[in-house]
Amino acid sequence: MSALAALILTAGSAAAAAAEPPLVLHFNERPPLHYFTPQRTLTGFVARPALDALDAAGIAYVIRQTPAKRQLVLLQANQEAGCMLSWFKTPGRERSGKFSEVVYQDKRPFALTWAGNSGMENEAPIKDTIANPRLRLLVKEGFSYGPQIDRALTLNKARPSTTTGEAAQMLDMLYHRRADYFFITEEEADTLIKSSRYPANAFKRIYFSDIAKGYDRHLWCTLATPDDVIKRFNSALAKQRK
Repeated sequence: MSALAALILTAGSAAAAAAEPPLVLHFNERPPLHYFTPQRTLTGFVARPALDALDAAGIAYVIRQTPAKRQLVLLQANQEAGCMLSWFKTPGRERSGKFSEVVYQDKRPFALTWAGNSGMENEAPIKDTIANPRLRLLVKEGFSYGPQIDRALTLNKARPSTTTGEAAQMLDMLYHRRADYFFITEEEADTLIKSSRYPANAFKRIYFSDIAKGYDRHLWCTLATPDDVIKRFNSALAKQRK
């Protein structure tokens, strides 16, 4: 395993480590939610409380940098005790894995579009945007944008363009007018635009009247993950919020 692909961290006593195999914690680079610092330390709005809770609970763990699509394959294979960092809870997902309590709640999500786009109205219902055939939506393949947005995409029979690229590539497409909008969180948008070569005023944010708050992020774990491990993690998570 390369240094780029994995960083091994263990927590708890030697006795705890011997009693159970380390939990495999999968994440993909998604600043500022979860990312490696230049010193190869995992941090971010979601990563930091999750790691603190694992440490406090004495749960031994191994961190692996794993693409999101690969994470889904590993979860379905269910061959080891492992959790995926920062996933939304949906009914279909609850049938194939176990969820922790809420690790982090996003700020209010929105659609990012190019600044001169007059075809998108701020604070309109989300269906008005999705159902507009003149607006070209870009989504990441296999990605969930949270229950309300996912449901709106299904109900309004959206036919977006899909990409396997990361957010920086999606921003490029937006800037060069190869797409009209994509969904993103407040936290990610701020980091994405600041790290790009584009001025902030090249884009504008479109909020929706029927999406008032952000979504909850959890650990999504394989069915092979012991219930006791998740229970200990949840308990430590609750204590650190008091």
